[in-house]
Amino acid sequence: MLPGKEFLEKILESRKRNEDMIAFYSSYINAITTEPAAMVIMVDEHGFHRGHAVFDTCAVDVESGNAQDLSAHLERFQNSRIEAKIPLPIGWTIEDVENRVRETIKVARGVVHSSKEKQGLSAIQCRFYLCAGTGGFSLSLKECTHGSTFYCVCVKRSIEKTIMRNRGLYARTTPIAIKNKPFSTIKSTNYLQNAMIQNDAEENDCDLGIWVKNDVVLEGPSANVAFVDDENQFIAPKIDDVLDGVTMRRCFDFIEKGLLLDLGISSAIRKDCSFKALIRENRAKEAMMVGSVIQCKSIEKWDGILIGNKEYVVAERLKNLLEMDARGEK
Repeated sequence: MLPGKEFLEKILESRKRNEDMIAFYSSYINAITTEPAAMVIMVDEHGFHRGHAVFDTCAVDVESGNAQDLSAHLERFQNSRIEAKIPLPIGWTIEDVENRVRETIKVARGVVHSSKEKQGLSAIQCRFYLCAGTGGFSLSLKECTHGSTFYCVCVKRSIEKTIMRNRGLYARTTPIAIKNKPFSTIKSTNYLQNAMIQNDAEENDCDLGIWVKNDVVLEGPSANVAFVDDENQFIAPKIDDVLDGVTMRRCFDFIEKGLLLDLGISSAIRKDCSFKALIRENRAKEAMMVGSVIQCKSIEKWDGILIGNKEYVVAERLKNLLEMDARGEK
């Protein structure tokens, strides 16, 4: 057994430094740290042992400090925490949440700018969490007498090596059970099914799994799905049973502004997307994943079926537009 102080010192000594973690804020002590070994939560945190927590995330441009679509992410964060019945920390408003996020981003950018390892790092990812709070191991909020806890962490923007390959993604229709409402539309930290989907895909030599229910395409484990059909329409699943992706909304904005007219894309709609028609009958010219980390990446094969003719011009244009948007460029 070790006394508390020596225990904490051992943690600092033994933990291998994670260079991807840049800055971390905890409302538990109302402070920011840049020491990865100190980026911890309490074991009696309900967000940890009960999964009673929500989160959101946005890309941040290192140079300009632009936090891509932060207001939209905060709005979704607010809706999620209301649905999950988690109050804001005592005395806080949503403006306090935004302030803590921006303060953490400011510290993270300062660290990156002063680091010799900045080479090639143009963006960081900001992830923020609201947990039910500490106080015990039951399910009830009543024991969280100090109120909810808020955490914010900035990390190097990491895109899986598979996504960086010089090809489109290989997708697999996942056998893992789908999430039903309201859990499918709340951005909670309960990602067990999502993790199972990803690992099932990798075990089957694919990059990701995608939910399909009764022939209707839903979403991937951490990004939305979209298609260009044989009528040159940009289509995406309805948000009835999937998370309302902020990055997908931006794609719709770009199309509505006519930024893809030269590619023949004049409209974007949400509808039931038939897996049979789009994939098995080859009516999809393009398929892609859209999200704040991946931005936009084409799907080359789905269940072994080649999609389109490998000319993923719409996905590439949207990726470029999203990266410009992340930098704050118009």
